[in-house]
Amino acid sequence: MTMRSIFLVLVTALLLTACNAGPQVGAGNSLFRTLPGSEFILHADIEIPPGLIRASFQGGKLLNGASEFEPRCELEIKNFSEEPQIIHAGTYTISKVLGMDRYVTRPDENVMLAAAGVLQLVSDTSDWYMNTYQMTLQSDVYTDAPVLICGGVYSYGYDGSYPSLQEMLTALGSYAEIRLR
Repeated sequence: MTMRSIFLVLVTALLLTACNAGPQVGAGNSLFRTLPGSEFILHADIEIPPGLIRASFQGGKLLNGASEFEPRCELEIKNFSEEPQIIHAGTYTISKVLGMDRYVTRPDENVMLAAAGVLQLVSDTSDWYMNTYQMTLQSDVYTDAPVLICGGVYSYGYDGSYPSLQEMLTALGSYAEIRLR
């Protein structure tokens, strides 16, 4: 092999390696192609308290709110009411799935730094994101089907990911399940 041939092989190998480096854009290992047409089975009626529009599930528990440090799922109704509202148990079809980012700006934290014998007060703002699947549910029985929103944990924008199916099932616990088509 000539020096020129070796050089071309090395450059080609480097270019092909570079194609796989960096963040992967696109559906990747997400569930965007799998969830539409799947079933969401709610095992028991869920009551939404007056003045609220969603029920949150995290760690297999039904909660009024959720921690930002664990994946969660939420059932969200369309209409606000001062009366309790019921999301009925049953089988719903996931018709459409959108990817949504939730954004939170954490309060500034003042940090005291000591460098070279000089104390300095530094302010640090943390912008956190949560990647969520927003799933439109349809029912042959109920015309007021809720929306199912499942998200991962809050993290910095470059570090976020959508929840896995297992993380969503863990969040829902015995209240509901997702059966992929």
